[in-house]
Amino acid sequence: MYAKKLLIIIIGCFLFFESIAQVKESLEEVDAHSLNLYNAGQWQVLMNYGKEKISSGIDFPLLRMRTGYAAFMLENYSLSLLQYEKVFNDDADNKLALHYVYLNNLYLNNITAARFYAAQLAPETKVSEKIESVKIASLESEYSYKMPSDTTRNNAQYARIGLNIHLGYKLELQQSVAMYNQLISELKINPPPIPPPPPNTTIVQNPQHINIQQKEYYGKLIFAASGRVSLIGGFHYLYTPFNNLIYNNTIVFAGIKYTSPYVHLSAMAHFGNITDSAFNQYEASVSLFPLGNTKLYTVSKVADGDNVIFSQVVGFAVTKTVWLEGNVTLGKFYKLLEHDALYVYNDIDQKKFKAGGSIYALLSKKLLLTLNYSFEQKALYKTTNNNFYQNSITGGLTWKF
Repeated sequence: MYAKKLLIIIIGCFLFFESIAQVKESLEEVDAHSLNLYNAGQWQVLMNYGKEKISSGIDFPLLRMRTGYAAFMLENYSLSLLQYEKVFNDDADNKLALHYVYLNNLYLNNITAARFYAAQLAPETKVSEKIESVKIASLESEYSYKMPSDTTRNNAQYARIGLNIHLGYKLELQQSVAMYNQLISELKINPPPIPPPPPNTTIVQNPQHINIQQKEYYGKLIFAASGRVSLIGGFHYLYTPFNNLIYNNTIVFAGIKYTSPYVHLSAMAHFGNITDSAFNQYEASVSLFPLGNTKLYTVSKVADGDNVIFSQVVGFAVTKTVWLEGNVTLGKFYKLLEHDALYVYNDIDQKKFKAGGSIYALLSKKLLLTLNYSFEQKALYKTTNNNFYQNSITGGLTWKF
């Protein structure tokens, strides 16, 4: 009996040490094979091989970096980021992994995260990548012409100029000034009664027609709390003459954004006054990059203000410098805040449906052209029987410094 137990123990020890030897050999084989694939430039094979071995439990920094580089060469920046991020989180002294974490975020258009990691790059890398702590990031301009089908609503115009400034590696300031004007002619139906003016309004002489000459200022701060988490806050001020009143309204907002390689999540809360009453809006959005780059992306958002509104954006690259984007907004609303309250929709007419499309074209490394078409179905005031349509064309230019 003792001899049997001893034999079982010896066999067990032999199998144990044999398994260790096999694992060690397996690691050496994976290291050698992945290196051969890397040297041969077989990026697709290397990427698939690296993913398979990591999933099976064979995991070491060089394998992840080779897999990440193969994904980078195949323009799967999300997968590349996933690999290099793991290596850098385990070894903060790995400057090569840090550099590719920065580059992948940059190519995924996640500028806030890219600049967070840029702060940790070596001085010579910052010089070669032309990275500065404080700089003017971009200058934006846009103009929109809106054409309602109802004759009591004259064509409207909207113009905006924006300036974005990096105040450090972790802080960005975005500012805009905008103007909106529209003349509402004599009405086919009786307009809704105008409520008593709130304390922040001034009564002016009642014009023959309602001439809206709205002026706006917008400011937003973005703070990178980490490589994945950013905090957002700001305000939007609107000076709105309407009928016999002048409204001074301010919307303040705050939110948080979390970015992972393939998915971005954000939540935002807005508080303030629009025209004659308090208005709060809460929203959440999900952005997906299924191909690991900006060749295909979706943005889904739910906003709860006066009503629950759902919006969906789908974009894809036509060429390396041209993207097409489609959008739809479902739900009835008079008031809606979009793009972190950059656009404030405050309408006396009910919007029942909104959809459109955009073209983004890189005219050069620094100049981006934007063209947008938008279609809206609306109803006069709060009725649903007097429907009309509005077509809008918007053009914009962004210069990146």
